Amino acid sequence: MFELLPRIGIVLPDSAGTLRFGMDEDAAQATLARLGQVRGDDVPGAPWALTVACGDLELTAGPDAIARSGPQQTDPLLTNVVLRRTGHTRRPHPRLPMAGHDTRPPVCWGPAAVPVVLDDIDLFGYPATEVLEALGDDRDSGLRLRPVVPGGYAHEVTFRRERLPRGGDRTGTDEPVLADYEHMWTTGRNAWQLERTGTGYLIVLKGDQPMDMLICHDTLADQIIARMIAAGVEIVAG
Repeated sequence: MFELLPRIGIVLPDSAGTLRFGMDEDAAQATLARLGQVRGDDVPGAPWALTVACGDLELTAGPDAIARSGPQQTDPLLTNVVLRRTGHTRRPHPRLPMAGHDTRPPVCWGPAAVPVVLDDIDLFGYPATEVLEALGDDRDSGLRLRPVVPGGYAHEVTFRRERLPRGGDRTGTDEPVLADYEHMWTTGRNAWQLERTGTGYLIVLKGDQPMDMLICHDTLADQIIARMIAAGVEIVAG
């Protein structure tokens, strides 16, 4: 079992120790080597990136650039960990037809063999929308689940050394909160659609000239998309 510790790092399975934010490359490699064979990955913009396999998961650790999103920094120390499902195959879903030659990435319709736990919630153990609902609106802002098709399980989790105030407190800030977008999956949901892309979903305002809505805050975007999917907002192919 992997256990995610906000602002600290990740406890590794099999008594391999804790991968701590702030480690340098050598320390991270020594820690990951207790779990299995470590390979170095070439990630654009990242001074280093290390990957190790564990069951049906791969863990990649490194500085900010390995997540390919959010603010990019020059700090060479460990700030990001990405966990990805591997070896899963696309299986028929009761509500979605299967194309004869589907070239999209595989979609997970079942839990991972190795649990990844945050606040006693297995992030790969339940459909992604259920996981987001269980974590709540004030979940750690350094956590991101890759958007998936309706009913699907997450296939990638990013965990970053970051934490914002809990409870949606906006005192002294202009930080947007989920309630600002509630109309998109309630009273105004028919005006919106989700366009499926190779990595998730794009929020689109319908009309004669459809407009893409870009939300720079990854955590907020995930929350909005999860609620739009749960509310039955139209999903179209990209």
